[in-house]
Amino acid sequence: MSARNLDPVTGTVVANAFGSICEEMGHTMLRTSNSSVFVEGRDFSCAIVDPEAELVASANFDPSHLSAMALTVEYLMLHVGEDGLQPGDVWLVNDPYRGGGHLPDIALIRPLFADGDLLAFAVNRAHHIDIGGMAVAGFSGTARSIFQEGLRIPPVRWYVAGQENPDVIDMITLNMRFPRDQIGDFRAQFASTHTAETRLLKLADKYGAGVVRACMDEVKDHSEALMRNIIAELPDGTYEFDEVIEDDGPSDTPYRIHVSVSVTGDEVAIDFAGTSPQAEGPINSSYGNTLSSAFNAVLQLAGPEIAFNNGCFRPVHVSAPRGSLLNPVPPAPCFGGVTEVTIRIIDAVLGALAPVAGDRIGAASYGTCINFSGGGHDAARGEDFGFYFFLEGGWGACAWRDGWNCTPNPTSNFNDYPVEWVETTLPLRYEELRLNSDSGGAGHTRGGVGTVRQVTLLADDVEINGLGERAKVPPYGIDGGYPGAANQLLIRRAGAEGWQTIPENFAAASPTKFHGLMAQRGDSFRIASGGGGGCGDPLSRTLEDVAVDVEEGLVGIEAAAELYGAVLEQNPDGRVVIDRSASEAKRAELANAPREPLERYRVLMAETLERTASGEPAPAVAAELRRIESLIERGRATLGQGDGSAGRLNHPLLNEKALVSWDSEALRRWLARRGAMDEG
Repeated sequence: MSARNLDPVTGTVVANAFGSICEEMGHTMLRTSNSSVFVEGRDFSCAIVDPEAELVASANFDPSHLSAMALTVEYLMLHVGEDGLQPGDVWLVNDPYRGGGHLPDIALIRPLFADGDLLAFAVNRAHHIDIGGMAVAGFSGTARSIFQEGLRIPPVRWYVAGQENPDVIDMITLNMRFPRDQIGDFRAQFASTHTAETRLLKLADKYGAGVVRACMDEVKDHSEALMRNIIAELPDGTYEFDEVIEDDGPSDTPYRIHVSVSVTGDEVAIDFAGTSPQAEGPINSSYGNTLSSAFNAVLQLAGPEIAFNNGCFRPVHVSAPRGSLLNPVPPAPCFGGVTEVTIRIIDAVLGALAPVAGDRIGAASYGTCINFSGGGHDAARGEDFGFYFFLEGGWGACAWRDGWNCTPNPTSNFNDYPVEWVETTLPLRYEELRLNSDSGGAGHTRGGVGTVRQVTLLADDVEINGLGERAKVPPYGIDGGYPGAANQLLIRRAGAEGWQTIPENFAAASPTKFHGLMAQRGDSFRIASGGGGGCGDPLSRTLEDVAVDVEEGLVGIEAAAELYGAVLEQNPDGRVVIDRSASEAKRAELANAPREPLERYRVLMAETLERTASGEPAPAVAAELRRIESLIERGRATLGQGDGSAGRLNHPLLNEKALVSWDSEALRRWLARRGAMDEG
């Protein structure tokens, strides 16, 4: 059956079932997994992908995973071919250069068959607490190679025709620091995809596999039509923007993300030419992650009424030069690409569109996960422990509302760990957790604020690792709004009085990216997440709104006067009184003075962009690029256009994504399996 002949009532019922199945996959994951990163943090995603390797439906647990999940399935199909799939198979893959994002995000892929034909794929991608490598719980801020970041898993079959191959999971978990918990997490992913299999096959039994496939096509076509309508509302033109990654960890060199967004009718082209070359440190964004980030930005133009699937992507065309920060070649490390660079890609695309998108776009968010991880031995519990904190902050304001406070960044949808859980399961004690007052950028609408938290170690010899951003260059405001506050990560040694930055205490190159530093019992860490940028002139914000901000602890009395021109007094009971005549005079004074926050930000950005990495690819990168081109030419000369059955899903040389993202080793192995070159 084709989507054209589909009964609309049936189409709506089945389409809604797709979303419900993905949600149920997530609930299965929550009920059966072991690690806190899943049970409490919800750092995983669930999706249905069709036989064309296109996303059909997803559960919005973690947006950074979603559009890249279909790319992982596409790689799998190219890798083994549809004939290499059979009922009962379960595949595992995590390699950023095989459609993944970063190494701890392990995708479990289950092909589903109905009436002997491939019906769909159930996919669960989840961030495991450890993936081996040089850093406990991951996030080595100074890794110089993906081999230091952990175990790379190409597509491997854990289950073959319904029979488990335990050697696979034994090999993988042997390279993890917490194998008992993580085996349970793999089982939870397995159960999650089994839930999808049960529900989808029931749909196929009830309506017929052909109807289910037609519904998959229909939901994609519907989302495409809605997305095209939204893009068509933008004025045609080309819009550019620059953002920066502050440093790469091993050095303090910043990196540029340049984007050119071209709107033509109901399509948009996003080109990252002019972006810095790939970095030495772990801030590179894999091709799949870059696609996810660009799509994420465009989807923010839309509302929740548009179902998130491959149809949304059809009018959006993304180009990222191979060998750049946003499409690196191995062995470039990629750990921070998913958590840090992806947010900056979103900021860059939205920054380009902000002048023409009206109230659809807000200012930049706090812009980082402030990943803080590590572990050691807990003598009180008699066991090793690992921790991984990923923290929320303030979102940018838009024309019609203030920014959200204490909200996960635009690539995430995680939950914060409850204080009670942290203190009962880890040798950590919370000393403070509060709002980060004055962190939101001032504006007619105010940027959201972040949090301040302080924790103290209750164990000896604890390794700490970090991978964060926006500690030097804060998030931008729009339409005259001020930038938000930068993020902070500080340490105070046991018995000491003052706080120090990580470079001050450990002589690290970066304030947020580090690895293998040792902390001791009684040492405290203070993590302050920044706020989002403001929107519009702060002097146009109503005095009443500023007074409420002060009463709620979002803005201080002094900041209210100096940024908003609101002269206020706060009574002992917390209520705020507005001095209207003094406020009128203060606003007149500020209106005629230079806007120092905007000027400081402009100068800081200009100075940072001046220092960003540039130039030709490094010799090793250039050599890899030459190998790739040589293999593509050899494959075309040997295999040509295939045997007539060749196409996007079984011939990488006819696949646009494969041509711009597959590395030389993937191409070499594919060609060798097809007799186009020797295995050696």
